[in-house]
Amino acid sequence: MMIARNITSSVPTAVWIATLIKTYENFVFEGKDNYWIGQKDIQEIARLLCPKNIDNARISQWCNGDHPNNTYNYLRAKGPLRRLTKQGEFSGNKEQPRELPINTVIFEDKDITLMNILEWHKSVYCKIQFDEVEPAKVNHHNISTENVDLKENIEVQKHYDESKDSKLSNIIPRAVYDSSDINNRAINVVISAWEIFSMKVGNGLISINKEASMQLQYAYILKHMLPLIIFQDDEEIELELETAVNDGTSNREVDIMVIVYKGDDVFKIALELKCYRTKSSSGGNRGATDIFMKDIYQDMHLLERYCENNQADVGIALVMNDYKSFVYPKKKEAKCWDYDISQGTKVGNLRITTPIGGKPVDILLNKQYKFNWKEIGEYTFLLLKPLE
Repeated sequence: MMIARNITSSVPTAVWIATLIKTYENFVFEGKDNYWIGQKDIQEIARLLCPKNIDNARISQWCNGDHPNNTYNYLRAKGPLRRLTKQGEFSGNKEQPRELPINTVIFEDKDITLMNILEWHKSVYCKIQFDEVEPAKVNHHNISTENVDLKENIEVQKHYDESKDSKLSNIIPRAVYDSSDINNRAINVVISAWEIFSMKVGNGLISINKEASMQLQYAYILKHMLPLIIFQDDEEIELELETAVNDGTSNREVDIMVIVYKGDDVFKIALELKCYRTKSSSGGNRGATDIFMKDIYQDMHLLERYCENNQADVGIALVMNDYKSFVYPKKKEAKCWDYDISQGTKVGNLRITTPIGGKPVDILLNKQYKFNWKEIGEYTFLLLKPLE
């Protein structure tokens, strides 16, 4: 009987381990050479392994190496069924999680640990010759390299190089692609993705009704931009939602974590998002403007703590709202304006303890920030990053 519970805070890792466990059960316990697993079976096991929500999209798309919008190559697809990716099927690119709880006991009866199952995976599963016709393999950037005319490709590249300076900089800020440091490129693509998101939302092409939809829509844009700044074989970037972090006193979840790999070096960008709509998603008036103002400062506080506790290297807050009085107030008499978020405000090197909503507050900002809102359509957008 499987006894492992809540052994990882990562949803993709839980999906991979769940598929591995079910495959192992089929082969070893049931004596069936059945490596194709139903998505529901994977989901049920993954929910035992991770306390977070395991929605079906993580199995059908995010972890599916055969899906065009995947994030990980953990699984292969055959209609609605999934199987574990064998080592080397995607040239070692995101084929399995980097960190695994290897000493965790999975099955009580036989005292089988995850390490035991991993050894079986390597020595038995990865040597299976699958009968089905495999989908075409892809390279590190999920771009097909079959039937490419090399001469034509060289000519295209030559033309691209000649026109890059005159055309590319008009589309993408030079800082996104011109730096030799992938960490700097990643920071700049986070900023550029926010500008694109702001333009689309402000001009009505993307509808945002609450913070959850804001997070998903921005993450979608960012996810598709990040691969564009990978220029070397030893570079890799991952995007995670609701990643577990520690602020020095307790465990929390950061909205988005961008993880940059350069060889053995790891660089993390933590992103916190806030959205205020005067009308709630249910249609009523939202109110609670003071809480929203305080929460922006709270995010700045937490991002600093994440960096101080080696959970991230850079922290950026992304904010949007449709309440003009936040940005251009007629007066600032209420106590909530201790959390001033109006246009042009500069803050930093301060501690705020003004209670909001009857709850105690203790916010410490060691760095300097400037509120530089950008108005697009009915919304204003803000990116808060410590001033240099």
